Amino acid sequence: MTTGRNTVAVIVMLLAASIAIAQHGETAEHPFLSPIFGDNMVLQRDKVNTIWGWSDAGDKVTVQIGDKSASGTAQGDRKWIVKIEPPAPGGPYTVIVKSRQTVELKNVLVGDVWLCSGQSNMEFMLRQVKNADEEVKAANNPNMRFFVVGQRSGYRPVSVPSGSWQVVTPETSPRLSAVAYFFGRDLQREVIVQGLQVTDHGF
Repeated sequence: MTTGRNTVAVIVMLLAASIAIAQHGETAEHPFLSPIFGDNMVLQRDKVNTIWGWSDAGDKVTVQIGDKSASGTAQGDRKWIVKIEPPAPGGPYTVIVKSRQTVELKNVLVGDVWLCSGQSNMEFMLRQVKNADEEVKAANNPNMRFFVVGQRSGYRPVSVPSGSWQVVTPETSPRLSAVAYFFGRDLQREVIVQGLQVTDHGF
């Protein structure tokens, strides 16, 4: 089991985008489970986590993570929300979301989640830094995950983002925000080397 104190998630917020999924209990705009939750994600340790999606009004939805379980009910707007205490920091865990359908999220860790928000500066990728080849080759960190929100020009909030959680590897890191990567890497090193307790941040 990995150590939750050195598990880092970085969510890079650019311009939100929507996705189209259509199954029972869903509409093209509103999937059963919001895509912000997926395989390889990190949940915030030591805090109640909120998980949500959409289903038919009145549907009961149960979320299970390790030995923790909680339920919620889809409301008139079809949105359901489940608030659940995470298990012990570390992992990996499997998250099971069950109602009329069942979704299993694999390789989920519990650690610290950070939000990195911006536009052009935040979009500057690791493959664009001066020593890119060296940094990309060294970016082999299974305890660091990132989610880059897909871009789309818009004039109102978007409730369903596009994107997927990725483990930091030499294959995935070239497309990661350089600022977000170096922030997460240096923070993780402080926790491991100095044994510091990181202040909890859930976003």
